[in-house]
Amino acid sequence: MLIVNIEFASLLEGVLQFISYMGLAIFAENVILARALGVTRLLKLVPDHKAQIWDFSIPLVLVMGLSAPLGWIAHNWFFPWLRTYLPGWLPVSALRPLVYLTCGALAMAATWLLLFVLPRRQRQACHAQLTLTGCSTAVLGTLLICANQNYTMMQSIAFGVGSALGYVFIIFIVREGRRRLRSKDVPAIFQGLPSSLIYIGILSLAIYGLVGHAVVL
Repeated sequence: MLIVNIEFASLLEGVLQFISYMGLAIFAENVILARALGVTRLLKLVPDHKAQIWDFSIPLVLVMGLSAPLGWIAHNWFFPWLRTYLPGWLPVSALRPLVYLTCGALAMAATWLLLFVLPRRQRQACHAQLTLTGCSTAVLGTLLICANQNYTMMQSIAFGVGSALGYVFIIFIVREGRRRLRSKDVPAIFQGLPSSLIYIGILSLAIYGLVGHAVVL
């Protein structure tokens, strides 16, 4: 009975850690509010009535969730092995973006196959958004953050999925904000992109006020 309790406590600790890193990625380290990753695509997507938000969000969650373990394998296994074969004038860090882009491309290929479980109409819509999803700076930025923080594989997966969910969370918030900013009370000079940038900036400041921010001298 004691062994079972210890195993259950270890499993529960792992689940709580997974959720905590996901929550960290959604709120404190949000890819848009804290890192400004994928903002251009966000501003283009929200008023685009031809593309449903979930058509972009489902592939995004899959790509970022699948690319996270690939990025961890590249950081912990592939780069140490590659370092022994590179010339001295070429550091491994110079190849990191290229390798992580490859991880994103592999995740896109796996996502393309996984989307076939969806109904045909939604599958076609998600496939149409898949290229924009995989080429988002949010994917590459999340992999680089996980590598710089030396996260474990489970922490990397949690952070990747959380980053994608945080992206979706902000899309819904910004969409609602843009709807309200179309009010006639907003001066014409601020309507459109200026008001959206101000709105996102205020949200970013609110996140910093909630979680705190340290300045490194």
